[in-house]
Amino acid sequence: MTDIRALMLKDARRQVVTGGLLLLMGIFFLISILFYQEASFILSLIYFPLFFVTGAGLFVNGMNDFKKSRYTSIPTAVSGVETTYPLFPKRMYLGQQDLRDDQAGLYDMNGERYARADEEHHWKHKPAAVVSRWLSFPAVKSGSFIYKDEHHAFQYRLEKKGGFKWRGYIQNEEGRYTAYTKEWKGAGGKRSIAFIEGNVLRWQLEGDRYLGQYQLKDENGRVWAEIKQGAIPTEAAERFGNMPGFIVEWSVREQVPSSLVAFLFLFQYGNY
Repeated sequence: MTDIRALMLKDARRQVVTGGLLLLMGIFFLISILFYQEASFILSLIYFPLFFVTGAGLFVNGMNDFKKSRYTSIPTAVSGVETTYPLFPKRMYLGQQDLRDDQAGLYDMNGERYARADEEHHWKHKPAAVVSRWLSFPAVKSGSFIYKDEHHAFQYRLEKKGGFKWRGYIQNEEGRYTAYTKEWKGAGGKRSIAFIEGNVLRWQLEGDRYLGQYQLKDENGRVWAEIKQGAIPTEAAERFGNMPGFIVEWSVREQVPSSLVAFLFLFQYGNY
């Protein structure tokens, strides 16, 4: 099993550094407000809360991850038997109501939901979560999510470690980490994002970041789906036209593992 602790320490440092930089920029905009520069006052009024709240969230999450990685045990496990979906429609859509919504879903073109991922909030932190949702940059913030199937049965807990780069992790029902994501630039400048279980590359997305088109393959190179990020399905334009996400065109529709769906949810949350 890959050293999850070492990866989390690296992610913690990235979040702390990124959060610190954004906090400094937020303080700069606050100073502009306090000393009232007419030319920049409105911009400062807008950007101060965005940079400050995003930075504070990243910094706090980074410090928590640092403490967790340094001073507590991080349980890991090899993936066991997982749930599979008997049959998916040929075309589906994975998206959120809007970029600040804390729930994503996997839908067919008639709007029936096959899976959902809800952002996790501790009740004590609910007010802070509401502020963070509306006054932060979704692309760089961290978060944790609970992925459930169409019967509302728990599948995985998902973690996104934010910053200008991101990494995703999944935990099983016992709280043990079973997989993580890794990103690199592949041949011809293609973007590659892998879902790694233990030391095995289980799933991989490869494609063009700017066109938003990816192929989803397994460890044997078999194509399971084509992803079209930012595309709107013409047959359901009214339903999904205002829902940020991506079209999933399945090549393999039967017995789709829940780990693959978890990977797609992490991709959505990591690529607003």
